[in-house]
Amino acid sequence: MAGTGAIMSLLHLPWADDTNQCLIFLLFSLLAVSLAVSRTVRFYFKYYIFTVGFALLGLAALPLLILTPWDVDKNTRWASLLTRHTVKHIYGMKIYTKGLEHFECGRPFIIVCNHQSTVDNVGMMEIIPRYTVLMMKKSLKYAGPFGLAAVLCGTIFVDRSNPEKAKQALEDTVDIILKEKVNLWMFPEGHRNMMKQREDYMLPFKKGAFNIAVKAQLPIIPIVMSSQESFFSFKHRRFTSGVQNIEVLPPVQTGGLQLDDVPELADRIRKDMIETFVRISPNLQSNGHGSQS
Repeated sequence: MAGTGAIMSLLHLPWADDTNQCLIFLLFSLLAVSLAVSRTVRFYFKYYIFTVGFALLGLAALPLLILTPWDVDKNTRWASLLTRHTVKHIYGMKIYTKGLEHFECGRPFIIVCNHQSTVDNVGMMEIIPRYTVLMMKKSLKYAGPFGLAAVLCGTIFVDRSNPEKAKQALEDTVDIILKEKVNLWMFPEGHRNMMKQREDYMLPFKKGAFNIAVKAQLPIIPIVMSSQESFFSFKHRRFTSGVQNIEVLPPVQTGGLQLDDVPELADRIRKDMIETFVRISPNLQSNGHGSQS
């Protein structure tokens, strides 16, 4: 009883009567027991905190971002700094990078990166090069502090539900890149791929990023993040500390290419990215998934 009284005193809320205090104590006790015995509860609790954490990071960054609104370089660096020094340490993530020298190509470029989950945000903020804008779906523009922070960082939003507006957004993006001399980061899979089908490590690539690169005659730099399955998996309700490898591949030149060349270009880059994905993902090798059927 003494222990219970001590906990109750810690949870004491002036506005709550004794009945409510007991209810709050029972809820906290139930949560503590659930976290201790249930992998599913632990997974969703950590995932919820992770998601909310990014909203809080956006809120914390707002005073800094508002000072230089739409300054792509300064504001993206602030967002990167806050993420690199908080989230990955809280969740015990170790990130190893290779090929960062490929960013030094002397001109703007289009980045295409595989997309597994929201955890990709940590890796992206770890290596995002200077003067780089992101392309996101329009709905994220209204995602509270995160959305406002994205707006202030110069993010380009696309309404995927409206093909005409999406097409116009791609046309406008070419003009923005060439005029502002910024890089563009895109996830060509279109949405997250949690590797439900192990024989196909990446979803088919949408052509938007490649159309932009060809129209602007700018190089494409593929970035591959290794499998997250060993430390983050919806299927296995796993969210633990872990290691992620990120490799930046050499630029793929688009000079002289036409829009008719885009399908072959996208397929070739996807194939190279899948081969790299398997090579840098130790868990795939150890589980016997070293080759793609």
